Amino acid sequence: MITPPHTLLIHGWGANHHIFDPLLAHLPATWQKFCYIPDLPGHGCAPFDGTFNIDSIADQLATQLTTRTHLLGWSLGGMVALSLAARYPEKVASLCLTASLAKLMADSDYPQGLQRASLNMMSSRFSEDYPKYMQQFLQLQMLYADTGARACLNSLVTAICQYGAPAALNAALHALEQADLRPLLSSINCPVLLIYGGRDAITPPRMGEYLHQQLPQSEWCLLPQAAHTPFLSHPDEFTRVLGQFWEQYS
Repeated sequence: MITPPHTLLIHGWGANHHIFDPLLAHLPATWQKFCYIPDLPGHGCAPFDGTFNIDSIADQLATQLTTRTHLLGWSLGGMVALSLAARYPEKVASLCLTASLAKLMADSDYPQGLQRASLNMMSSRFSEDYPKYMQQFLQLQMLYADTGARACLNSLVTAICQYGAPAALNAALHALEQADLRPLLSSINCPVLLIYGGRDAITPPRMGEYLHQQLPQSEWCLLPQAAHTPFLSHPDEFTRVLGQFWEQYS
């Protein structure tokens, strides 16, 4: 019998731990109780002291891991997971990055990045009317979703928005825009699963392909009809790929 994996799920910018509620429902019941899903600082119900530092967050999360753990990081959460895996390899059994990145903005040696960030507009809109624009954001991500996946959208928005707009919106966005984790990639030797959406305009597949080239033990999975939330829009396929990966390294 395969032992259920101990897992740490790390959400992305502007959301909170509830973003993973639908994914949890698709995991085997025996696995769900081993999932640790915290809120990032200033998101959800987590306190915020005015600073948002990716490495410091990774340090704090590492103190909570009492056994080798499978990390799953979405978007900005994937950057936290990358930092944790690089800094605490003894605590990480595997790493799954979905719609994540090593660096957001393009550079002369990094054409895979974005030429223009659109998240600043999202930040102002989230601050203005968080429930309205969170719903619009998720609706866009679910345009090509499975019918069943779209059915849970309203309840998911309600769960995410119950805490109001994240206090760390601007600080977390600044950390995201400034971060460059490329120097860490060669030191990450755990198995890595990369799951990306073919219709993702926030972290396009080329960002994941760059990670695939740089990470020594990575596996690549593209869901052609998914956007920035593959685990929400295509939960059955996402869970199947993720489950096979976790079973392989549990």
